[in-house]
Amino acid sequence: MSEKKKIDNTGAYTVLNDDGRLVVSQGISRMLSQTNSLGEYVRQTGLFLTKKDESLPVFSPVGECEYVISRKQGSGGKESHSGSRIVLTRDNYGHRGTGMGGKGFTMCEAIDIVAGSLSAEKRNYSSNTKSRANFITDGARIYLTERGDIQHYFAVGKRSEAVSLSSNMKSGIGLKADQTLIMGRERVMILAGLALAEGKDRTVSQNENPIPKIVLARTNGSDSQPAVLGTSLVEYLTDMKDEIQKLRNKLHEINKELTEYKYAMATHTHQGFGIGAVTTVPSVEAATEAVVSIPEFLKTSEETLRDTYNSVMADYKSVGTKDGSLLGTPDKRILSTTVYIGK
Repeated sequence: MSEKKKIDNTGAYTVLNDDGRLVVSQGISRMLSQTNSLGEYVRQTGLFLTKKDESLPVFSPVGECEYVISRKQGSGGKESHSGSRIVLTRDNYGHRGTGMGGKGFTMCEAIDIVAGSLSAEKRNYSSNTKSRANFITDGARIYLTERGDIQHYFAVGKRSEAVSLSSNMKSGIGLKADQTLIMGRERVMILAGLALAEGKDRTVSQNENPIPKIVLARTNGSDSQPAVLGTSLVEYLTDMKDEIQKLRNKLHEINKELTEYKYAMATHTHQGFGIGAVTTVPSVEAATEAVVSIPEFLKTSEETLRDTYNSVMADYKSVGTKDGSLLGTPDKRILSTTVYIGK
């Protein structure tokens, strides 16, 4: 039995320093090196999550309908929330006048979960700064809205004009961070479409026939293309391989018949008769070859036309038409109508 391999996971706890955080790391090192005559640390450094005093941007102003749960709350009541937070609110993505909630709509409940207010800004802000949600420069966010425009809030690109693809006035969940990890020990499923539940599933806008679409692309990318369906592609390539083999067989048969015809022409004889100028009749061998070859040619032509028609229909089933008016049949199409991938 082989020895079990030990996994070195010490790197998972190593803080990586970039230029902006190097000064902070050096400052912590200096504080750790400062001790008194008894060898005790002069200052509290926050080891083991003990230090609470940290100057962070304050979430403010807070709307009357909002309930905020934050890691830190000072003496200023609801106007002194800072640190990581959960905001129970109406649809809103910035100052209190934004979103459907900011415009006075109801039935637009929202939950905003944030870690790191303004942490992606070029400078560090302290408690002197008041800031509500900033979907661009906050560190990490999970945002849920009953009705809103999730594509617009996260600025992922030009909003689609198609109602079925627009997020306007629809429920949405947005996740944003420097790196986003989704991990399933057994399976990860990304699905688009209505649930297969008892009763009719529908969107909050009461659409019972949405067009499911999954896009895997970069932000602001408009060059995404339908993903290739592997099984259908293999079947199509297999059919093409069979068609190529048929062409090879036909070419071989044509070469064979052409060789036989040349041989017949080379060995044929003419029988002359008459007085004076000799008049000849067609060669018996050549005539016989023609009688046999013509029906075979007509039969081959018929098979070729039939195979060509079947090949064209197979192409329509697999790849559709160039103008996109036909996308192929559900059982044969190569390009997905649901998943799109950016270049």
